Amino acid sequence: MEFGILGSTQLIDNGRSVPLGPAKQRGMLSILLHRVGEPVRADALIDLLWHPRGTADHRPTLYSIASRLRAVLAQAGLDRALVRVPGIGAYRLDVDPGIVDLHRFRTRLAVARATAGRGDRREAAEILVPALLLWRGEPLAELRGPRAEQVRTSLNQHLLDAHRLLAECRLACGHHHSVLAQLESLVLVHDLDEGLARCWAGALRAVGRGDEARRFVAAFQRRFRKEMHTEPDIDESPVRVPPRRIPRQLPPDIGDFTGRESLLAELSGNNVVVITGMPGVGKTTLAVHWAHCQRNQYPDGQLYLDAAAYGHAAPIDPEDVLDRFLRALGVPSGQLPVTPEQRRDRYEELVGDRRILVVLDNVRDSAQVRPLIPRSMKCLTIITSRVRLSALTIRDGVRTVVAAPLPQDESRALLARIVGERAATDGAGLAALARLSGGLPLAVRVIGERVAERPLASLGDLVDELRHRLLDATDGDDQAASLNAFFDWSYHALDPDVAHLFRRISLHPGSSISPEAAAAIAGDPLAEVEGRLNVLAKAHMINHDTARRYRFHGLLHRYASRQAAAQDDPADTARDQRRLLNFYLLSAANAMAVIAPEWPPMPDLPDDPSVRPITFAIDTEAMKWCDTERDNLGVLSLWADRNGHHRYGWQIPGVLHEMFERHGSPADLLRLNQQALEAARNDGHEKGQIGTLVNLGTTYFTLHDYDRAIAAFIAAQEFASATGHIEEEGICLQNLAATYVSLGQVTRAIEIYGDALAICRKIGNPVDEAVILHWLGEAYLRLGHYQGSADSFHQALAIRQRLGAKRGTGQTHSGLGTLYLAAGRPQLALRHCEAALAIHVHAHDEKAECDTLITLVAVQSGLGAHPDAIRNGRRAVLLSERIGDLYRQVEALTATGDALLRAGDRVGAEHQIRAAARTLDGLSGVDVSPLRNRLTAVERGIRPAGPESRAS
Repeated sequence: MEFGILGSTQLIDNGRSVPLGPAKQRGMLSILLHRVGEPVRADALIDLLWHPRGTADHRPTLYSIASRLRAVLAQAGLDRALVRVPGIGAYRLDVDPGIVDLHRFRTRLAVARATAGRGDRREAAEILVPALLLWRGEPLAELRGPRAEQVRTSLNQHLLDAHRLLAECRLACGHHHSVLAQLESLVLVHDLDEGLARCWAGALRAVGRGDEARRFVAAFQRRFRKEMHTEPDIDESPVRVPPRRIPRQLPPDIGDFTGRESLLAELSGNNVVVITGMPGVGKTTLAVHWAHCQRNQYPDGQLYLDAAAYGHAAPIDPEDVLDRFLRALGVPSGQLPVTPEQRRDRYEELVGDRRILVVLDNVRDSAQVRPLIPRSMKCLTIITSRVRLSALTIRDGVRTVVAAPLPQDESRALLARIVGERAATDGAGLAALARLSGGLPLAVRVIGERVAERPLASLGDLVDELRHRLLDATDGDDQAASLNAFFDWSYHALDPDVAHLFRRISLHPGSSISPEAAAAIAGDPLAEVEGRLNVLAKAHMINHDTARRYRFHGLLHRYASRQAAAQDDPADTARDQRRLLNFYLLSAANAMAVIAPEWPPMPDLPDDPSVRPITFAIDTEAMKWCDTERDNLGVLSLWADRNGHHRYGWQIPGVLHEMFERHGSPADLLRLNQQALEAARNDGHEKGQIGTLVNLGTTYFTLHDYDRAIAAFIAAQEFASATGHIEEEGICLQNLAATYVSLGQVTRAIEIYGDALAICRKIGNPVDEAVILHWLGEAYLRLGHYQGSADSFHQALAIRQRLGAKRGTGQTHSGLGTLYLAAGRPQLALRHCEAALAIHVHAHDEKAECDTLITLVAVQSGLGAHPDAIRNGRRAVLLSERIGDLYRQVEALTATGDALLRAGDRVGAEHQIRAAARTLDGLSGVDVSPLRNRLTAVERGIRPAGPESRAS
């Protein structure tokens, strides 16, 4: 199986071309293949697929394209390849980069460069020829617009580099006629490329066409002077005497430079650019590589400076640098100007209108570098720094580009090139080692050196060792080459209060942190902490995640934790960790008090006057906070239990269970509740154990695992009864009964509901009374007792509306919609479905929204509102995919297919029903039979009625 994007997008499977659908579908696939294994945000996909983008919302169309593309890939056996990445609104394509022509080309080009660098030009040519044959036409052919052109320009530059290298290798091997055949059209298209021109002229001379070579060189020189306003680096004279000294200070490029295509494209078009980023991210390597890519455009030389801002040596003074640069440009030492102003003027005079490339590496600040930037727009200046040089951006309009860590596929590819043949024998071990690097090229090279030192060890065996020793690992003869040393240089440059905060926030085990959480750990005022966080972000010791959130790189997080353990008092650390836990738990409790005010508060919450938890004025603010902090809250609860803070381990998931149940992966919620139950048992808290068992049971219920749900509810009910918690026993009974309804044991469920209802009314618990009445309505509906169902639903609705229970109110409106649909009263069903839907959307309750949409599709189809029914059906399908609930997905696809059939679109209906059937084939359990019955009923409507229909 092979993918191709070096031309029109294609998939070849067993020699057969697989149809990939319309242009935008192929375009989306090409983007994901270009960045294979890397999440691509929806906004980036839309920018590349729609140009001009306009004001329309393209997301629904993008989701539909992704759904169709997933179906195409599934037919080719790649049913799990296209992944929707939760939380960041992105898609990722998980296939082996080795089956994508672009990535094979990149690998071969890098190997050929390294081979040629070792002097083996013949082997390099043999590697390049099949690599160039991978190009079938314009890369990413389905994409249009400026961003697509930027990417294409970068890719085409690599193609040109490959041709240039092949021509050079063939010339060195004496294959002169091959060079002429290869370059005949290229020198016409790229008529200002000095490298191609030198190869063409050299091949002409070698085959005895010297006069033609001289005419070509003369024409090239005239053309180059006219367009570039400088002399080209190509001459027919036996001895070339340059009129001015041409410095050649650029450090050598590395042969295995990997990836960075989009970043290289972003660098283009600027005459001064700053590359910044965290320690070890490869800023210098990137700058030098890009400089080598550009040097043919700057024939008057290259100046290079390591400004030594970070390291053991003292930072270099700009005046000393000007002396160096003036000598490199031909000024004798005895004739150097005396004053800084004179040196600066002489520097600008020598640069004049020349095309010079200047690389200023490892810069401390704007003041150190500003005098060294030529004013001429014909020069290119590349600057690297570990901090953002904001003064250059603000005062001089200099472009700043942030070098981020390499994506996983590029880290893996770089490590494979360093490791060599062993990479092919252990793909899983190679990938695990690449993940350890966190995308830092420096870390990849350290790992590669460790692998080289142990030629008999498997790659997988080295993973655990390097996971704990990577910060300290070096090449053995240079301690400054360790990651720890690189990080030390940046850390020791921080002010003490900023360094203290850097250590404090490392106590946070989650993926990102807000200023409020950082202030809670540090125990300092919010404004001061936020200012220090911005200083850390400017120094790239942490990264901006969103406008007011920050994220650690994994290796820097580990480094900061090590510094905290070495420098801070353990008692202070324990105090700050507890403040962090209290901040999150109390903020979560405040959020749920606004989101679901009808529910009782979590028992035994801590009282910590040193912490200021977040408060929320309205439910949308609270829901947004819960969504943002969802991953952190899960990680914190697990971390708390493992570190002896057992109560937080069950209280945090318990407080937020109702919110987490609304959207997100049920499988993730299951793992969280399983961990919470262990924490509650470790804590010995009776109500904590009962409540967590109930939450665990409801999660099993959501996953359609009714046997485990019943076991959890019975265990909770028995424990509640044994410990005398009568209110909790009633909650266990109502959940047990709801599970029996889903199993079809409706009569048994109604009896249990009666017992639970008696308990609620005895103790005066209207919240759970409304829950039981709602589920009684569902039970009576299952039996076809419409009046009993309506009475129960309306009683539940009245209580929930009185209590302000928004989610419950939406749930009961949805139940009434289903009831009135079954009872043949579609207008009433429509009214209740629309009321429910408004509440579900506001509450971000995706599962309930999906269920109501499925009912609404049937209601609207029955009323003849076919466009509305089809639109809502597609919404339900997209929601079911996002939720990851295959049972709901079958329901949504079936409902959409039925709506399309009723609207007269038999082909569209068949597509939906086939997708539903494929999904249903992989499911089991009591819920499958009614789904299959419904699907079969719609299928019968799609099939042609008889021979006449088939003939037509």
